[in-house]
Amino acid sequence: MDMRNTIIRRIAMVAAAAAAAFGALVSCDKPYEMDLPLAVSQHKITLPKEAGSTHIIVYSDGAWTARLGTPVTWGGLNKVSGEGNSDIVFNYSANYGLSRTVNLILAKGELRDTIAINQNGAQTEGSIAFESTAVTMIKSASRVSMPLTTNVPSSVEAARVSVEFFDADGFTSLGTVELGKDVPDTLKVTPWIGLESIERVNKSAVLLYKVEENDTDNIRFARIDVVIPDASGNEFSTRQTIIQSTETAQLQLSETSGSFSGFNGTQTVAATKNNIYPYRLNIAYSTEPADVDWISGIKLTSDGLQFNLAKNESGATRTADIIVSYTGDDGTPVSATYKVSQTAYPNAMSFDDLRAMSAGKISSEKFIEGFVVSDPASANVSQNTQTAQFMFDYTENYRTVYLESTDGTSGVALKFDKKEDNTLNRWEKVRIRINGLTLVKTTDPVMITLTGLTAESILEISGAADEFNVPVKKKTIAQLTDNDIFTLVELQDIEVLCKDGAWTNATNGYCLKDEAAGINPYSGTATAPRWDTAPLLMSDPQGSAIYMLTNSSVLWRQNGSKYGNGTEVVAQGSGTYRGIIVHEDLVRYGDLGRYQVRPMTREEIMLEKPAFSTTIVEWNWNNNVNDMVPEIGTGSANLHGATTTLGADYNSMLWHEIKADGTFQKGQAGLVSNSTVYIDQSWWDFATDTPRFIDFSFSTAGISGSNLILGFTWNHGAMNNTTLDSPAHWDLLYSTDGTTFKAVPGVGILENRSICWWTTTSQDSCPGYKDHICKLPSDCFNQASVTLRFQVHDKVTDTQAANKALSDDSWKTNFGIGKGTLTDKKTKIRFGTITVRYN
Repeated sequence: MDMRNTIIRRIAMVAAAAAAAFGALVSCDKPYEMDLPLAVSQHKITLPKEAGSTHIIVYSDGAWTARLGTPVTWGGLNKVSGEGNSDIVFNYSANYGLSRTVNLILAKGELRDTIAINQNGAQTEGSIAFESTAVTMIKSASRVSMPLTTNVPSSVEAARVSVEFFDADGFTSLGTVELGKDVPDTLKVTPWIGLESIERVNKSAVLLYKVEENDTDNIRFARIDVVIPDASGNEFSTRQTIIQSTETAQLQLSETSGSFSGFNGTQTVAATKNNIYPYRLNIAYSTEPADVDWISGIKLTSDGLQFNLAKNESGATRTADIIVSYTGDDGTPVSATYKVSQTAYPNAMSFDDLRAMSAGKISSEKFIEGFVVSDPASANVSQNTQTAQFMFDYTENYRTVYLESTDGTSGVALKFDKKEDNTLNRWEKVRIRINGLTLVKTTDPVMITLTGLTAESILEISGAADEFNVPVKKKTIAQLTDNDIFTLVELQDIEVLCKDGAWTNATNGYCLKDEAAGINPYSGTATAPRWDTAPLLMSDPQGSAIYMLTNSSVLWRQNGSKYGNGTEVVAQGSGTYRGIIVHEDLVRYGDLGRYQVRPMTREEIMLEKPAFSTTIVEWNWNNNVNDMVPEIGTGSANLHGATTTLGADYNSMLWHEIKADGTFQKGQAGLVSNSTVYIDQSWWDFATDTPRFIDFSFSTAGISGSNLILGFTWNHGAMNNTTLDSPAHWDLLYSTDGTTFKAVPGVGILENRSICWWTTTSQDSCPGYKDHICKLPSDCFNQASVTLRFQVHDKVTDTQAANKALSDDSWKTNFGIGKGTLTDKKTKIRFGTITVRYN
């Protein structure tokens, strides 16, 4: 039985059931119409606080796209485009805070439709808090304006405010007075704090009260309580302790002048004496000269003098005095003067100058300017750093930004400390302050990464988010240089090597789990992921190749397109591939070449033209038959005594396995049973001390062209730690007469790696198959028979690196690849595809 056709039929069962459910929903909302240009089943969705997913029905008479109005990390879409009447799934994580909202925007041509998605939160209560929990007053009488912060400013008018007075020790209560009520007869002290009002100010609040002069020789104590009801009738509160001293007003700054850079920002000058900051109503701020417009937001806080400086674009240093003056009700004045000197806004540093700098902490007061070419909402910006044997920091992807120079010639990677600090949008033109950042530099290849970015590192956004303003280079694979790293490039005339599966060949049971994106909810655990990024090989008509990198959290990585036989696979044609050029080390997959490419969206893979290569012969085992008969073309295989059985591939188009009744099966999603071949042999003749081999033969008679290539996917092991000892190093030979074999030029040693197993996996075993491409010599054209030989190179094998899970940092060197020695017994290698093509 063809397993893939079985899977397709099961998908159809699920789709039919879903369609029936969708029809029921439509009947409750509006009549079903086939010719709606663009419509949705509902415009407002309220979700529970628990994690889950929701289906949204889209009606359209053509192709449409979908996106979230703002990037969020708590939810994601299963697809960003569709055709005709269809549905889209919004996956969301649990909400442990207040309710949150995001808009889903649908587009078809110039038409737009928006769905408001609101998720309830675990925290339904509001909050209110004083700016400080305790404040010390001076002895003189004065009115006080005390700020509060709250997340429900609309409830401020219903607040209950009271002040409780205490004796000179601060422990014994002398009674309480409530705002708006008479002083009770039971009060044992003359009320020296008089509550006046609590008022809403924009999205916050302020409490006004009067403090009488302390004409005693003792410190006085009081406590103010503010209680606000929420919408459910529950109450939340805040409290502030008041200490009135016997001191007079004092203000002294730690310095009388300071010099600042030309960047805009908030500055604070510490105060050594400052007991007047609570008396905002009695404090006046001014500048000299009076018409200074580049200093704003002047205020005293508990920390000292705070003010904002605008960017200095005057080209010269500018100065001004800030004057703070206070006059109490007793008429006593207090003042301080601070001289501000601000240098001119710095010049830009070119990307070339940045690349010429040495690695380390940057002290230059300059900025770099460029276009954001990565997509902060994409799960495919960067691989996530492994932090322990089976743990990853999945935030690194969302903390990473690729910034391209304004002329498009080079790029730099930016690493924010927190994903929340990365507020940049794709296509924006931004300026990044480099002072205080750390420059990380590699020389082979040359690439620059800046780390330590915070929200304050973003100086300004000087251009709207418009992709048509961003230069995009058009290159072939062979034309790539180190300057292209971290830039957006349209690779020309690209096609995928293995077209019979998903965009990743790696078992989901071992992938990084990202609940926030709704990825891998049924397999793998938070303590046992093995991989985050998998490669897929692509080639061009010149015979060059490059790996596409895809993270496990990418929702579309197991989506393809349906072709003539109804099978859903990756793109079959060729065309333009737009992505960001990177250089990343994937220890589990070994050498991936000097450059790789990362797409930000599925739509940037535009393989819409016919394939440029023609397949001469291809062995694959998608028909689930244990033989060595090619599925495409004519050829033969001589295994020289080896035997075969069928094994699993890891490029399923399904996120989860589907049982015969059409329901989801928890398990190793991504696995396709009986669609690859194990070849079992004792791979070394120890009697003659010579290697063994297998041959694949085909004819190229009458065929000529520019390039003749061999492509194959392989690895070894049966996903357990007792099947790791197959040959790790192989040679690729060829013959046109069946007798004389020569090494295929430029190939070198081919590495065959072990597949991951469940427990105590070494750090360099593969979670799936690795693609390889080899350019065959031109004398293989127009031959009656060409034989390609996979021959064992040496006795090196893989081995288990550790026999137990590692709890210390030794997992970083827990390597098993190439650590063993071949013995005289049968072991298995496994092929997924063997294809020969030309153009």
